[in-house]
Amino acid sequence: MNLIAYDNVLKDPKSYIKNIHSNEFQDIYDGHNVFKNIQPRDNKDEFSKYMLELFPNYNVSINFIRKSPLHQHEPNFVHTDKMMGDITCILYLNEEAPTTDGTTIYDESGKPFFRMYSKFNRVIAFNSDASHSRNILENFGEDENARLVQIIFLKEK
Repeated sequence: MNLIAYDNVLKDPKSYIKNIHSNEFQDIYDGHNVFKNIQPRDNKDEFSKYMLELFPNYNVSINFIRKSPLHQHEPNFVHTDKMMGDITCILYLNEEAPTTDGTTIYDESGKPFFRMYSKFNRVIAFNSDASHSRNILENFGEDENARLVQIIFLKEK
């Protein structure tokens, strides 16, 4: 499993987030699962361009923002994204977050293997077939202070 992390990804993250909050979020239905507070994004936004510079042999297959307020039910906790692409990229967009927020990667036996903590304007990228979860089951915050991440799935060309 490969994992990378970069800080200070967006040039003007506060303006970027202001734009996010000026657009609508929607619920996406996938069979019996409901993914709440999703904002689909253009595959040519600043974060996509950044990731494609890092991974020039890939295309963006899916790009969205997820807002996850405290106690919002999520359909999956520990999961993989192998059906979405080859690389999962998560951009943390909260200026203030609990110190435990972030992403946990699990080993093949389902035990926590690596824990990354969120930091404003940090991206982590890892193989999409790796089991992972957010660090905080119940999410956090309300309204514009709710957990906010942008997720991009990259697929090899």
